[in-house]
Amino acid sequence: IFIDRDGKLFYYILAYLRTSTVLINVIKDETLLTSLIIEAEYFRLKSLLDILGNALFPNGTLLRFEHKKKLNHFYGKTNQQWELIYKATRDGFDANTFHARCNNKGPTISIIQSNNNFLFGGYTAIPWTSDGSDKKDTTAFLFTLTNPHNIPPTKYLISTDQSGNAVAHNASDLAKFGGGRDLKLANASNANNSSYTKFPHTYLDTTGKGNDTFTGAYNFTTSDIEVFKLA
Repeated sequence: IFIDRDGKLFYYILAYLRTSTVLINVIKDETLLTSLIIEAEYFRLKSLLDILGNALFPNGTLLRFEHKKKLNHFYGKTNQQWELIYKATRDGFDANTFHARCNNKGPTISIIQSNNNFLFGGYTAIPWTSDGSDKKDTTAFLFTLTNPHNIPPTKYLISTDQSGNAVAHNASDLAKFGGGRDLKLANASNANNSSYTKFPHTYLDTTGKGNDTFTGAYNFTTSDIEVFKLA
């Protein structure tokens, strides 16, 4: 049987099959990592894909490999590595803990799991604070990974004339995206439905489901939240 695949990449595949580990230079080389992911998908090496994904978003439990790949695509860097700084089921769902672990940590991506198991969230380059003000961020975006409408993973960009209200910083809440509070994570979001999506306002709705986009309802309750910073 002859399989016409790249010999260099097959070297890394064989190295993995022999050792069950991935050589460190793979993770640091964006082109190589991207190519190896394609090869692993071709050969249906799920365990290798899991390792490659774990190197990108380590220690979390909410994201499947394809979600990790998609979030890095949304971010704009295929091999971007992240560091988990907050996980609600581990650290607590209260705002004080969120800010203690997430404030002043640089750019972050927040992944929310609703109590009906839908995954969504947002990215901002602005470090979280508790100063009670709105922040400008032209690079911020919201996203859906899974939702009740079978919308594929989608990135929702910020409206250019609304970038001054990309995120809102408030000590009494967790993450808040948008001047109209397109997405608000309330204190103790696992125990109440005070969290909500008033979408679209600051961010652009390209899939036409409005407030129902992320969970099927305006208000929602969470079952977990993960926040990653750039590694």
